[in-house]
Amino acid sequence: MTGVCGSWHLDGAPGAGDACAAMQRALAIYGGYRSDRIDLGPIALGIELAHMLPEDRFDRQPLKGADGGLYLVADARIDNRPELAEALGLSADRTTTIGDADYILAAWERWGEEALDRLKGSFAFIMWDARARILRLVRDPLGQRPLFVHRAPGRIHVASMAKGLHALPDIPRAPDAERMRDHIALLPQVGPRSFFAGIDRVEPGQMLRIYGDGRTDQVDWYDRTQDRSPRFARVDDYVDAFRELFDRAIADSLRTTGGVASHLSAGRDSGLVSVSAAAELAKSGRRLTAYTHVPLPGANLPPVTGRFGNEGPGAARAAAMYPNIDHVLVDCAERTVGDEFDRHFFYCEYPVLNPTNSLWDSEIARQAAARGATMLLNGQFGNMTVSTLGTQRLAELVARGRLLRWSREVAALHRNRHDSLRGLLSVSLVPHLPIPIVLLLRRLFGRQDYVVSEYTALREDLARSETFRSHVETIGFDTHFRAWGDVHAMRRMVLWRVDHLGQHMKGMLAATGLDSRDPTSDIRLVEFLSGVPTDVFLRDGQTAWLFNQAFGDRLPAETVEARTKGLQSADWPTRMRQALPALRSELERARHSPTAVALMDMDGLLADASAFPESDADLANTQHNMRYHIRLMRGVSVAHFLRKLEAGNR
Repeated sequence: MTGVCGSWHLDGAPGAGDACAAMQRALAIYGGYRSDRIDLGPIALGIELAHMLPEDRFDRQPLKGADGGLYLVADARIDNRPELAEALGLSADRTTTIGDADYILAAWERWGEEALDRLKGSFAFIMWDARARILRLVRDPLGQRPLFVHRAPGRIHVASMAKGLHALPDIPRAPDAERMRDHIALLPQVGPRSFFAGIDRVEPGQMLRIYGDGRTDQVDWYDRTQDRSPRFARVDDYVDAFRELFDRAIADSLRTTGGVASHLSAGRDSGLVSVSAAAELAKSGRRLTAYTHVPLPGANLPPVTGRFGNEGPGAARAAAMYPNIDHVLVDCAERTVGDEFDRHFFYCEYPVLNPTNSLWDSEIARQAAARGATMLLNGQFGNMTVSTLGTQRLAELVARGRLLRWSREVAALHRNRHDSLRGLLSVSLVPHLPIPIVLLLRRLFGRQDYVVSEYTALREDLARSETFRSHVETIGFDTHFRAWGDVHAMRRMVLWRVDHLGQHMKGMLAATGLDSRDPTSDIRLVEFLSGVPTDVFLRDGQTAWLFNQAFGDRLPAETVEARTKGLQSADWPTRMRQALPALRSELERARHSPTAVALMDMDGLLADASAFPESDADLANTQHNMRYHIRLMRGVSVAHFLRKLEAGNR
């Protein structure tokens, strides 16, 4: 994690170096190890390096190509260094004394833009081709490193975070109303808009080519729909390859300069990451500190079907299997929902997505850093990769007319007590039904429909407007949340259209000094799973079959065989009730934000905050969970962000 920036005066006017220096000062909180800049007159590139990888001590960015035509600044962790070194013909001595950015430059000099397909890891970089006068801005396929750009007549400015751009006097601090509307409505991030007016994101898997005459090519260099999966004759070969690939992802993610910590829940994903990391660290006599969030002592936990509220005991069973795991329970007893809003605004620069989860996430990071960790592992996207259940295969079998195979899977799932027959029929058929039929069935069976203005803080008139509905249809998002009919489509939606993690990881680095990494979202894993036969996920009535075969022996049997899942922030009613006075105050102060008033149901949010149920049991149903835990808390978070951006501390 590093801060990079660049400034280009297309008209050749001086001052690019001064602009770059101003951006560097703002981005210094994301570096701290080494600062440098190259000033080429009309263009300048800057680096604020953070020392997170052992090889960072050899990093000498900005880099200059061998023939003097290419210049590079990169925020990067390249995971396939050995393969690149072999392909590039680099000697063993050379590979031990160069940083990851050197691999990017060497690959580019050898293969040009085709080098991008060879880079595996997380990266965002700025490449200046002095001979062709082309500035290239590039991000990795999953967007794990952010990059923002501001374009004005005769000027191009680029920075890892928006605060670098806001350091320049001609770039105002203001919200992008359309992006804020989509965020309030829980829509995916589609298109280049950022949360800030006049500032675009370089989208994940995208390259911007900016030419000397101001033209811009927007290139999707990574094809998200391409099937990159291997094909094996034996299903056991998928298991072996998957296990080997995941273990490689774990080993590569452990390159760090200090201690290693992890999130450890009672579930499969963070559990697998933690125990696999512990096993790898044990080879060199190192330890892992694993953190588990547990509810507030004495808090009542609303009953939720299929969920349990305290993940401490389950996590402890997993930790006990590995003698080099130090297990720490975190109840956040001294923290209050919303107390991290200001820090999150400053460091991460996007509205907190789930304030009750953010509370323990930030507390675990604080404690891990205090104990000497420099890296915090998680399994955030594991349910899209390593532990995919595969129930969407039922709908796939129906669509393909394989009804005999479908009936066998349904019968086996029912025998395994996975779900009721009605639930299995719903998963199988609903993805193929028109929305009006789905809504009718929900009413007949007494189920609540999902209405944008009820589960989000978006004003009802905006949610019902033709402009908004047309926009939702254009981006292909289902606001009624029908079950998915294709496991691969679901993965692409979640992995490719949620672009805030790079900012979150950058903010964690600045706030705590921790580098956050998720081995379950390793691009090599994602590519392996991009088109594998779905019967490796759901097979003979067993969900998560691939996970169970590959990793079932690494976790307690209770975790692998569990029919229920842990509920994050199960104590949210107690925590929100404690924080209500401050949350109401935040909503009142947000009335000073014109954008908040224009987009959000401020009166409704205040009414919800004033009428928060006194009984925790009343919050167990889906309708109340949507209204108070999702609508109200996301609404308060956005209100704070807009108030800080538009109205300062009023």
